[in-house]
Amino acid sequence: MTDVAEPANPFEQDDVRELIRTLHADRQAAKDKEKRESWTRYVSLMIVALAVATAIASLKSGGFSSRVMLNQSQASDTWAFYQAKTIKQRLAEMETRGATGEMAVRAAADVERYRHEEAELQAQARSLEAARDQAARHGPPLGFAIASLQISIALASVCLITKRRPLWLAAGILGSVGLAYLGYGLWGV
Repeated sequence: MTDVAEPANPFEQDDVRELIRTLHADRQAAKDKEKRESWTRYVSLMIVALAVATAIASLKSGGFSSRVMLNQSQASDTWAFYQAKTIKQRLAEMETRGATGEMAVRAAADVERYRHEEAELQAQARSLEAARDQAARHGPPLGFAIASLQISIALASVCLITKRRPLWLAAGILGSVGLAYLGYGLWGV
């Protein structure tokens, strides 16, 4: 006895062929869509790079801000100490006017010591103010860099949602401006 397959129904063969054609067309359409939208990978990578740059800018900006506050506080304390020394000097000067002998010599020595300490404190306070001012110079460019980078990230995200390449270009340009200000804020100031 031989097993002979029964001939398939011609209508079923057409359905199977149509299903295969449909699957092939769907697969080809998916490949074409992936090829057309492969640029979105680069947009995603750009977003990650811009987010890292934004984090660095925020971290550095916070560090410079802390330096500004610390130096300002130290300068204020130094100026207060300077004022206290000035008051002591004035009191010692008043003592020298009415004092005689050993008291006058001691009061004159105190006046001279206070003058020397005042000069040191004044130089120290001005140095702290200069350090404060130097740290404060970094703030505006870093602030602009952070804003530019954040807007660039938002534009690139909208670009991914809408699949509009011009938004990618705008995000890239704005991101480049942000990176330039980041570099200027860190090293150019």
